[in-house]
Amino acid sequence: MFRESVRIERWIVPLGMIVAAGVGAVAAPVARADDFAVKVIDYSPASGQFVNDPAFNDPTRALGAPVGGGTINPDNTSLVTLGGFGGSITLAFDHTVLDDPGNPMGLDAIVFGNAFYPSGDPTQRWAEAGLIEISFDANFNGVADDAWYTIPGSSLSAPVMLPLSSDFDGPILFNSGGAGATTESHFGYADLGPTLILGDTDGDNIVDDPNAKPDQFYTTPDDPLTVGVSPGSGGGDAFDIASAIDPATGEPAELVGFDFIRITTAVSSTNGVFGEVSTEIDAVADVRSTSSGACLADVNGDGVLTAEDFSAWLAAFGNGDPAADQNGDGILDPSDFTAWLANFQSGCDTPKNVP
Repeated sequence: MFRESVRIERWIVPLGMIVAAGVGAVAAPVARADDFAVKVIDYSPASGQFVNDPAFNDPTRALGAPVGGGTINPDNTSLVTLGGFGGSITLAFDHTVLDDPGNPMGLDAIVFGNAFYPSGDPTQRWAEAGLIEISFDANFNGVADDAWYTIPGSSLSAPVMLPLSSDFDGPILFNSGGAGATTESHFGYADLGPTLILGDTDGDNIVDDPNAKPDQFYTTPDDPLTVGVSPGSGGGDAFDIASAIDPATGEPAELVGFDFIRITTAVSSTNGVFGEVSTEIDAVADVRSTSSGACLADVNGDGVLTAEDFSAWLAAFGNGDPAADQNGDGILDPSDFTAWLANFQSGCDTPKNVP
C-alpha cells in the first residue's frame, strides 16, 4: 500500500523530467524501459579465491540478460563473484521496478546466479545464498542514499542477523522435506535457483523454443515455493517487493517499487577444496507484467501519449472520474498517479498496476 504521507505533488517531478526531455507527442506504444539492471552502483567483494580472477571480478557482468547453462552444468561466463561473507554488489535499473500484482504470482524481480542440481535432483542444490535488499529512490536524485529494506527469505526475521544458519553452509543445500519433496524449504535469497538455457521451456536442458528472446524468457519468474523450475520460466530467484521489511523492526516496507538492489553473500563457511561459500550474480530482471487492457495512460483518448494526458488525469482525479483510477482498485488516491506514470512509461501494450 502507498504511504498516506506521500502527496501527489511529489510525483510531478518525474513527469516534468519526462516532458523536459522532449517526450512531446509520442505514438503509442512508448519504448519499454530496460528489462534488466543497467548500472553498477557499488562493488565491494569480500576476500575469496576468485575475487582477483578477471573472469569473475568484473561487476558489469551482472548487467543485462543472464547466460544460462541449465540445471546441471551452469554457465560461468557471465558471472561476477561477491567473494565470501559480506561481499556485495549494488545495481540500478533505468526505471523503478514496481510492485505489480498483475505480474505472474505477484512476483516483481528475479536475481540470477549459478546454482545447479549436482545430482539432477532439485531437492539438492549447489547454492550459495545471497541476501537481497532493495531501495526506492524517494528523493529522485539517482543516488542509493535512501533507506534499504530486506527481502526476508525463508530463514530471516527482524532484527535481521547474518550469517544465515548452518543449513546454508553447503556445499549442497538440502530440502528439509527430503527426496521427493514438492515444496521448497529455502527461498527468498539470491543464487539458490539455476538459470536455464535460453529456450529450455521445461527445464530438461534441451532447447524447446529456438526463437526465445532473453527479454521475455528471463523476465518470466519461477515459483520460489515449488521444487524445480516452473515451465516457461528462465529460472533464477524471484521475489515480491511487498515482502520487503525494515531489517531492524520487521515492519513492512510498503514500497511502491525499487530503483536499487543490493546483494550480499550471506553465508560464512569454507568447504575444503571447494573454498568459501561465495554468491555469484549473473543478472537482475524486472518481471514482465501479465496485465492487459486498454491504453490506460491515454486519458484524453486521442491515441497518443503526451503531457496532455497528465492534465487529463489530474482533471479526472479532481472530478472523481473513474478514468483517474489507473490501478483499478476502485479508490482514487496518490498511488493512481504512480500507476499512470508507469502506464505512460510502459506504453499502451503493457499497462501496469500499482498498489
